[in-house]
Amino acid sequence: MDSSKGAHHGHHFRGTHYVISEDIDILLPRWCRSIGLLPPAKDLYLGPRSRMKAFLQRLFARVTFIDSREIRKGLLESAALHRKAGLTVISLERAYLEDSEIDGRIELTRTVDESGEDIVIPSVRNGTPAKQSQFEILRGKKVALIDDVVFSGKTLIGTISGLHHCHANVHAVTAAVGMKSGINSLKKATFGVIGMPDRMKVDCLDEFDDVSDQVCERDFYPGVPYSGRQYFCGDESFPYILPFGRPDKWASIPEKELRQFSALCLDNTIALFEEIERINGIKINCSMIPRPVFGFPKDNTRFVPLLKEARAKCLKT
Repeated sequence: MDSSKGAHHGHHFRGTHYVISEDIDILLPRWCRSIGLLPPAKDLYLGPRSRMKAFLQRLFARVTFIDSREIRKGLLESAALHRKAGLTVISLERAYLEDSEIDGRIELTRTVDESGEDIVIPSVRNGTPAKQSQFEILRGKKVALIDDVVFSGKTLIGTISGLHHCHANVHAVTAAVGMKSGINSLKKATFGVIGMPDRMKVDCLDEFDDVSDQVCERDFYPGVPYSGRQYFCGDESFPYILPFGRPDKWASIPEKELRQFSALCLDNTIALFEEIERINGIKINCSMIPRPVFGFPKDNTRFVPLLKEARAKCLKT
């Protein structure tokens, strides 16, 4: 869904946008199937997306929702081409490609402390090996990296440098979404490692000259797999909404709109989880949630009432 409508593969956009990469219609069904539940109908995601888009269009000149199916299709095609070229395909993203469709993963994520302040250096996902161990597995390989977004390019540059120090040489990077400044930084980076091609190939399915922000859709939905920023001492997450995270700092939502926007996101999340409960005839408790929320219990407490309490807290003056 996009305010500038049409297929996205290979598009180049000019002007200031607010960009959201759709992914919850991939992540939620995958989680449902993994625990034997029926997933929501595909059209159930249309309402939450329409409401969020309408809200954001009041705040930003242009709003772009990038279709998850287009992202997945484009990344799959790119992975196949990289494999055909003899490269080992490694994914840094967790939404669009299945384990069977790539050769491996590097598990890095943004982390925060208990007060929601960012830990500057990217950390590994909870329960995955140390960063150096992940790099060492790729020693001697010619690698293509797949990611969901190139924003500033700093995280990818750090990852590529770490791989090169382990004599794993990155020959190509493909991302679903790329900011022109970040793409240029990546292309200009000098790694000084023997075996590194003179010009690393960098491709993005959608490229933007300038954006107000780019956010993965899941980050606005507490409890959805891989949503929010990870607590650096555990597996809990800080979604990009109140009363958990920092929608102003992390998602460029204006301060005067933080409460209403967060309430909308919680309404959308409640609707999705209530539908999963309805069609399966069960109550979803916190111990079942794939992405624990910081401050919520991890026991048999039902999840939806906690979301409703969080919503009420958002709207308190």
